[in-house]
Amino acid sequence: MEKAVFLDDALRHNAQTTPDAAAVRMLGRATTYAELDGHVDKIAHALLDRGIGRGDRVVICSIKSVETIASIYAILRVGGTYVPIDPAAPAERALAQLSAASPKMVLTDTVRLPKFSDAVPEVQLLDISEPLPADPRILPIPQRDEQDPAYILMTSGTTGTPKGIVHTHKSGLVYAKMAADLCGLRASDRVSHHTPVHFDMSIFDIFSTAQAGACAVIIPEMHAKLPATLSELTEHEKITVWYSVPHALIQMVERGALDSRDLGGLRVVMFAGEKMPPAALKAFSQYTPNAIFLNAYGPTETNHCTTAKLTHADLDGTSPIPIGHPDTGVTARIGTEAEDAETGELLIAADQVMLEYWNAPNLTDASFCTLPDTHGVTRRFYRTGDIVRRVPDKGLILIGRKDRQIKLRGFRIELDEVELALVNAPTVTEAVAVVVSDEIRAFVTGGTPEDVVDVRSHIQGILPRYAVPHHITWLADMPRTSTGKIDRAKLTGKDDEQHAA
Repeated sequence: MEKAVFLDDALRHNAQTTPDAAAVRMLGRATTYAELDGHVDKIAHALLDRGIGRGDRVVICSIKSVETIASIYAILRVGGTYVPIDPAAPAERALAQLSAASPKMVLTDTVRLPKFSDAVPEVQLLDISEPLPADPRILPIPQRDEQDPAYILMTSGTTGTPKGIVHTHKSGLVYAKMAADLCGLRASDRVSHHTPVHFDMSIFDIFSTAQAGACAVIIPEMHAKLPATLSELTEHEKITVWYSVPHALIQMVERGALDSRDLGGLRVVMFAGEKMPPAALKAFSQYTPNAIFLNAYGPTETNHCTTAKLTHADLDGTSPIPIGHPDTGVTARIGTEAEDAETGELLIAADQVMLEYWNAPNLTDASFCTLPDTHGVTRRFYRTGDIVRRVPDKGLILIGRKDRQIKLRGFRIELDEVELALVNAPTVTEAVAVVVSDEIRAFVTGGTPEDVVDVRSHIQGILPRYAVPHHITWLADMPRTSTGKIDRAKLTGKDDEQHAA
């Protein structure tokens, strides 16, 4: 695949060179590369017949499926830009994102078709769950460029108004190749497609997998929500490379019946999206004797751009998991001063960084700065907003967000440090610290409600008095966004419950 220029090139290549290899599996059924390629052509013809071409934005609103993956490829194949939105989002939010994207067409399924048919009558709709007829016409090759937008991802909205993040064919392809090499993907691999397509991690699931001619194993939504069923599917489908948010691994440790599973086939376990609790990773590692562990860091704007590679010997269950070293082709520096600092905001320059924020030039300009790299060459760096510290032998440690430092009663407090102290308590699995009405409130999972008193005693021995949360609330589960991240916005408005201390 040395000559690949566009994000969708690998599919056509694999359909011609290994047509009978499985490209996608779902619930035990395999779709070969040749079959997927043919399906893509059918949808592509339907798009062309409806006037979709280079530069047109097409929204996809559907759950994970072979049809969804084929639709993504079809949009790219005709020169369009795909804009995935959450199929489970409330109608108002979905329509707001659709309005912001100004698409020429919406690809959806029968269940969600009514959501759009009445609300946006001026936009063309196509039900991708309905079979399309074969089309004998040869699909024309579109005139396009590697800097053309390939996809626009909306942020999860956990910290504010969602933004449209524009990635080009070049930025997406550079990342897909890098990540495939990082994981050593090969044609025999079966890669978990766990995250929904409106989440940036799906770029690895779909496109890195195709770079290696491997097979993406779609994990249906219901399986993803049932830990025991999820672990059973992982074993049954013989998944070799896993990629998800930490929550999926935590759930399998707690309720996945791992004692009765054989996960020896997993050779790479990669996670991203938020901090992985060290104790949970240590516990999960006991069931994956042949795996290496990759902590993949990177905001949607940069794709995953630094990685910590960990072996079983590196996991002690208590030490914070680093975000590691810059990946191939990535330049990372700390701070904007002439000399690279030891602690400060992480800045990223790489071909895999986004092009821009959709229709927001002022925000785009404010998010980048021009600085010399380690060789003195002037580069365009993305400001991640994350504070990191350089640690010998471990690379970078993520301290927290710039916007997570607060000032309360004259004291500066890092909420991420509060969370780290909480999660290191023996019974705590996950922890969140937020500010509500000028008070620090913490929410924890793990153990029992009665353990909250011990958690408070634990952190009082670690944190200064002014940083100890006023309330610590035990929750059976953290509220989640559709991408599996903790929904901090919901917790900020959450009332204290009966198990507070």
